[in-house]
Amino acid sequence: MNASQRPFSMSEERRLWEELEALRGVLAQVREQLAGLRRENAELKQQNAKLEKQNAKLEKQQAELQAENERLKRELEDRERNAKRQTSRFPRRERKANPKKPGRKKGTQATHRERPAKVDRELRVPVGNCPDCCCRVEPTEVHPQFQTDLPPVTPVTTQFNVEVGTCPQCGKRVQGRHPEQISDALGAANHVIGPNAQTMAAQLKHDAGLSYAKITNFLHNFFHLKSVASTFVRAGQRLAKRAEPSFEFLKFQLRLEHVVHADETGWRIGRDSDWLWVFSSQRITIYQVGGGRGHDVPLAILGKNFQGILVSDGLASYDPLPYLKGRCLGHVLARISKLEAAGLCPLFALETLKHLLQEAIGLWHREEQLTVTGFGRRVQELERRLDEWIVLYEHSRHAEIARLAGHLQKHRHEWFMCLYDPSVPPTNNHAERMIRPAVILRKLGGCHKTLAGAKVHSVLASLMVSCRQQGKRFLDFAHRLFHTTDPLPIPLAWLPDG
Repeated sequence: MNASQRPFSMSEERRLWEELEALRGVLAQVREQLAGLRRENAELKQQNAKLEKQNAKLEKQQAELQAENERLKRELEDRERNAKRQTSRFPRRERKANPKKPGRKKGTQATHRERPAKVDRELRVPVGNCPDCCCRVEPTEVHPQFQTDLPPVTPVTTQFNVEVGTCPQCGKRVQGRHPEQISDALGAANHVIGPNAQTMAAQLKHDAGLSYAKITNFLHNFFHLKSVASTFVRAGQRLAKRAEPSFEFLKFQLRLEHVVHADETGWRIGRDSDWLWVFSSQRITIYQVGGGRGHDVPLAILGKNFQGILVSDGLASYDPLPYLKGRCLGHVLARISKLEAAGLCPLFALETLKHLLQEAIGLWHREEQLTVTGFGRRVQELERRLDEWIVLYEHSRHAEIARLAGHLQKHRHEWFMCLYDPSVPPTNNHAERMIRPAVILRKLGGCHKTLAGAKVHSVLASLMVSCRQQGKRFLDFAHRLFHTTDPLPIPLAWLPDG
């Protein structure tokens, strides 16, 4: 082929090769950019996966925070509502699916009022006529019915003609006193309220929780006894002063008890916030109003040489005390229930601990049904399982679980004290029951305005409750106080059975 027959000239062919080389360079650049875009796309996918994980974590935290926020809002609303109410509302928010039927349980022996040992009068109750046809009805049988009531009570006023003279030798004024007198007051203060009325007023105030205004109204309506509130205020102060030696002796007896339960609740003395403490055994109860919430209060009540076992709900103030202590398992179960309701912890861990503690309580109730060897084997198994749970969750990533495990580890040897001493219960319900009347009294009549009033309540309430625990009447104790000048204490064991 000659030159004239070629499709391109040499110059055109060179130009085309140059353009082809240029296109190849552009294609290489495009490929390089495409690879860079692919690498960038892979990095963006990785970042997107990380962001999705972070987003899921933040959403979970947000849900937890919202649940916590709702719980705090409910608590705040409850506090604000209860602050405006005389009594707090029922704490249960949801009804039980299968609530227990109220009243006497099936199989429990029925109780009824016993036949009176003495009948003061008898009245015949004729059958009369038929209410439908007015025909005369002849009685065929007679059934007795008894009615026990209080007779109308009117105050008995006694006039003591007190002789007063002067000693001819030393010139001292001498005044007589009858054994039934409770006061030496004469002149403008010669009319005093008797010991029975004073004791009744004191028990209505410090045991039933009535105000002195209601007490004076009650005495006037039912017994025609006119008085004013200040009369019983001063009478209660004098009675508490007489009872102080017996109150101190009651403390001494409490220190000799084998098991003592303790609890505390908020109180007010005037404008200041304080605490009411209760220390109770099966025979003795001591109330202490005031003194703060430190460990010095139980130390002052029980003394340094207390050799018994102190059962409490876990307040940190009891930790420094040098006593053998038992912890309430019921409070731990309540704490677990709150964590379950909040949903902030794994349910498996909480259920495992709950079943473990419930087994310990059930084992305490069944101790008499088991042999000594079998009971000891089960105790050791519970101890091992509790140690395993603490080790497993002590460093959990869930803060509440780790905090609970740390609390159990801190008081490790106090949780199962009930399994080593059958006289120690697994809960602190006894102290809860003994402090309940004080809580009701706080709701009904408030707290105390002065330290003197708080001390009066501590002394009289302690003696009243202790008398009831020992089957005695506070009226008999007060009667001995009113009619003795001996400064020595009166042990409750000296009183007749109520």
